[in-house]
Amino acid sequence: MSREKIELENKLIENGHEMQVRVYYEDTDFSGVVYHSNYLKYMERSRTEWLRHLEIFHTTLAEDDSAFAIHRMTLKFGPPAVIDDLLTVRTRLEKLTGARSYLRQEVLRIDKGGEEVMLCGADVEVAFINHGGGAKRFPDDLREKLGG
Repeated sequence: MSREKIELENKLIENGHEMQVRVYYEDTDFSGVVYHSNYLKYMERSRTEWLRHLEIFHTTLAEDDSAFAIHRMTLKFGPPAVIDDLLTVRTRLEKLTGARSYLRQEVLRIDKGGEEVMLCGADVEVAFINHGGGAKRFPDDLREKLGG
């Protein structure tokens, strides 16, 4: 548990993005550990910050009647995070198809020995859709920004 003052990082990495989050009291349950659904919030924020770094904005997509929607997500939980933990949320693009992106997301903590410990991992299938809910192909400019 680190108590030093640290500026939270938010940066692009190869094929993805990393951002740090701090565990706050509001993130925990009655036992003092991060409530399981909050890992999904951390991942959502990381996906959004990754898109913003790539200059892809949800508001701009909405103007084009487009959006991203989670189609499938498989989760695996490890040891819990607790209040004041500094976590890294890593998002990597694994594959891009006509209307889907496949991501690997991990919420990590550095242990006392300096090793990364996965607290929650997710394989995420994201559909690119129109506002009616139907899948639509990525436009070329969007595909290029995503690295496909």
